[in-house]
Amino acid sequence: MNSLEIDKLLARIDELKNTIQEQEQIIKSIELINSSIDLEVLLNNLMNTVSTLVNSEAASILLMDEERKQLYFFTAIGEKKDELKKIYLEEGEGIAWWVSLHGKPLIVNDVTKDNRFAKRVDSITGFVTRSILCVPLTIEGKIIGVIEAVNKKEGEGFAEKDVRILTSLSYSAALAIHKSQLYQNLNDLFLGTVRALSSAIDAKDPYTHGHSSRVSKYSVMIAEELGLPKKEVKRVELAALLHDIGKIGISEKILQKEGTLTEEEFEQIKRHPVVGAEILSPISQLSDVIPAIRHHQERYDGNGYPSRLWNDNIPLYARIISVADAFDAMTSDRPYRKHFPEEVALKEIELNKGLQFDPLCVEAFIKAYSKWKRKEGKL
Repeated sequence: MNSLEIDKLLARIDELKNTIQEQEQIIKSIELINSSIDLEVLLNNLMNTVSTLVNSEAASILLMDEERKQLYFFTAIGEKKDELKKIYLEEGEGIAWWVSLHGKPLIVNDVTKDNRFAKRVDSITGFVTRSILCVPLTIEGKIIGVIEAVNKKEGEGFAEKDVRILTSLSYSAALAIHKSQLYQNLNDLFLGTVRALSSAIDAKDPYTHGHSSRVSKYSVMIAEELGLPKKEVKRVELAALLHDIGKIGISEKILQKEGTLTEEEFEQIKRHPVVGAEILSPISQLSDVIPAIRHHQERYDGNGYPSRLWNDNIPLYARIISVADAFDAMTSDRPYRKHFPEEVALKEIELNKGLQFDPLCVEAFIKAYSKWKRKEGKL
């Protein structure tokens, strides 16, 4: 073998090494893309992956709004990502629309020389686009959007290697997005069913109309103020919506009684957390919220029911709901009394910090409620 042949062989080996490294990067990227069903997390993973693999300044995903016949920036990374999310591209506008209509990748390494480029986007964001690589996102033969990599950092511009990388990612990305959207739709349907159920429970007593919905809102405020992850905030919301489901088995005569409850009647009321937990126990998807439903009437000092749990032995979700539930009960009319003014209810909540309620949950609620009032212009 002469020196020329050896050089060719070495060059071929280097080429194969680069191809193997490229494929390894793509496989790792696909694993990262599929590591979450949370659409926001998934797309952020994808954007960072795209930018790293093709060495671009920015990257974005535009999804198709079928009803409005527009492409919109669903997620992006880069200097102007927040401004981008406010922009919708009309049908036929921009390189992204060209790719979605033709269903094939496109490299434009000098956008000033291509009349398909939508100058409006740069004029709105103040970003300066030099080059674009755009690839369609296709699922079951249908284009649901596009991936864009913007401004190659080094070299003469985007190349076929970048097209290969982005195209390799696009199918997995489209599938993951589709899966995440289906999950979100199912989750929305489930939550809608839960809301309808909680409304039906509240309807047993006209005095508590909207109670579960308000308790859910206050509970979410507390959970967010405590800094709980989004997934846990959703679980708190769900638990709060269902916290009184056990009342479905209590007579309206007891729920709506204007006078003092007898000891036997109060014992029936006290059973509703346990009954609620038992009703929901066959539903495996609710296993992590059932303890909150069972224990939302416990007291921080250990004098609550049904199990006389105390302090941090009470599940956190239950401690959150306890504050929200008490505040709504005090600020709503009841058969036996009129509602308290908000300031009186807030003072009562604070006075019972460390007794009936977890101090951290009380502080979080007071802060969150004050922020909400300011936002609504009520302070």
